[in-house]
Amino acid sequence: MERHAQHHGHHTHHGHGTHDHEAGMADLLDLDAEALGPYLDDLTAWVDEHTDAAPRLIADVGAGTGTGAMALARRFPEADIVAVDRSPVMLDRLRETARERGMGGRVRVVEADLDAAWPRVGTVDLAWAASSLHHVTDPDRLLADLHAALRPGGLLVVVEMDAPPRFLPEDLGIGCPGLEERCHEIGDLGRLLADDGPHALTHRGDLAVRGSRTAWAARRV
Repeated sequence: MERHAQHHGHHTHHGHGTHDHEAGMADLLDLDAEALGPYLDDLTAWVDEHTDAAPRLIADVGAGTGTGAMALARRFPEADIVAVDRSPVMLDRLRETARERGMGGRVRVVEADLDAAWPRVGTVDLAWAASSLHHVTDPDRLLADLHAALRPGGLLVVVEMDAPPRFLPEDLGIGCPGLEERCHEIGDLGRLLADDGPHALTHRGDLAVRGSRTAWAARRV
């Protein structure tokens, strides 16, 4: 089962202070969540159509700051969510978000290095890996671990970007049209955003996210 969707959204900036790379990445993921809210609601609805029963335990694989975990918690109100990530900074942000949204009792965070082993979190009904497999050294081993963790009939959903998202206007008004495309080609834009976080783009009000992602779903037999 496969789903391909385009998404568009707008970033708003709150000027979070950041002091290190992980905090900057956490801010960037939070901005991504703002832009992708409607898209994720559509995607989790698609996931719901392919489950054989309402999931009771969902694993968010490489959860980051919890964009997927929150969307899954909204879609499946009877489910508990276990959010797995190796970054304590990300997990602290996720835990706080869950608490603020009244989901603290349903969302459990687990700090684990997915390059080492899948943690013992119990048998899961739904495993969700959104934009995380490409960070893993051995995705085949992780997929095998997730297969083993799923109950018979359980569902694995993998989501990945088709290409890096675009959000700068073609012409920034500074005499260099096509700047974003050239930055992506040499890899500098991602480094700028990871290092400087939202401050890199705080003063612009014309940023629209443009991109597409593909989702795959597979059931354990």
